[in-house]
Amino acid sequence: MELEKILESYPKHFGKIHRNIALHLDKKTCIYGASGIGKTEAVLSYYAKTEWNPYKKMYLNLRDSHLCSYRILESLPEFLQENDIDILILDHFNPSVFPITILDSIANTPQITIISQFPFALNAYTLFEMPPIIFQEFTKIHKTSLDESLNLYLKFGNLLEAESLNEYKKGDFLRILAGDSTNFWILQNLILHLGQKVSLHQIFTKLKKEGKLSKDRFYEYCKALNESKMLFWLTKFEHESAPKKLYFWDFTLKNTISYQRNFGLLFENMIFLELLYRFQEEVYYTDKLDFYLPNLSLGILCAPFIQSSILEERLHKITKEREFCDSFLILSLNHKKTGENLGMPYKILPFEEFALMDSLV
Repeated sequence: MELEKILESYPKHFGKIHRNIALHLDKKTCIYGASGIGKTEAVLSYYAKTEWNPYKKMYLNLRDSHLCSYRILESLPEFLQENDIDILILDHFNPSVFPITILDSIANTPQITIISQFPFALNAYTLFEMPPIIFQEFTKIHKTSLDESLNLYLKFGNLLEAESLNEYKKGDFLRILAGDSTNFWILQNLILHLGQKVSLHQIFTKLKKEGKLSKDRFYEYCKALNESKMLFWLTKFEHESAPKKLYFWDFTLKNTISYQRNFGLLFENMIFLELLYRFQEEVYYTDKLDFYLPNLSLGILCAPFIQSSILEERLHKITKEREFCDSFLILSLNHKKTGENLGMPYKILPFEEFALMDSLV
């Protein structure tokens, strides 16, 4: 009875905002990535294309509170066969909750798309990482002027429904995402360290002084956040064991859980996401550079508000990095200039121009 109702209630209306991303789903695909970036909407939009109209489709949300998911999954193989389902979409599949072996029992379904926060290893399945929304796509989604798009981006962040999530609603979103009070406590403290050079051990030690927390619980949750591309650790160049810099898939999260604002770190997180997903570069940090791209011999400084004297002083302090940099790129909010410091060429670019460039060279 439950499965029949689910089959009849295939989503026909979903998301007013659509991601502008090229998506191709193989016969067996797991699409994974952080929460709030539009994975479900992208999959449903893909199967809403005319070419899929003749196929019989079924969408099953494993987080639906109406369902007993285990019982549903036990009876699902027979139901799929009896009803000649061509396309099955399994949403919110968590391999730590539902054994991957369950998928073997439905393997005869012609087209299966799994939506998950986590990648998992299964030979028959193609993994597709859904990237977070970066500025170029944001401008295509909202179709406003560049200046207005940037203002919206800075104010609301880069989640799909960001404009409907004020800071309080985004806080509720994070609580639901965390799942329980302990995970939320860990997540809060991770977010407070956004852009800082820190180790997980340092954060764990701090939390242990504040309350009861097992080491296994802390490290398992941090690992899950990292695997789901919600949290990123940036390594120091040629110093793997040094403290790492911490960034998130949504660069405005610190504004949600702290009254202490640091626009410089928010701006830095924005740029990190662009480097990683827009330009797909290998990225590190150094003692004096916010980011270093070894494949391009490029050092990057983040300076949203340019003050010439402070910038020149900062450039003067960059010494050993000059041995492996050919040039510096300084990213600001709205400043543009070219120059030279101690024989090293540099370019200052506004964020909008940087984020819309075809390449960094």
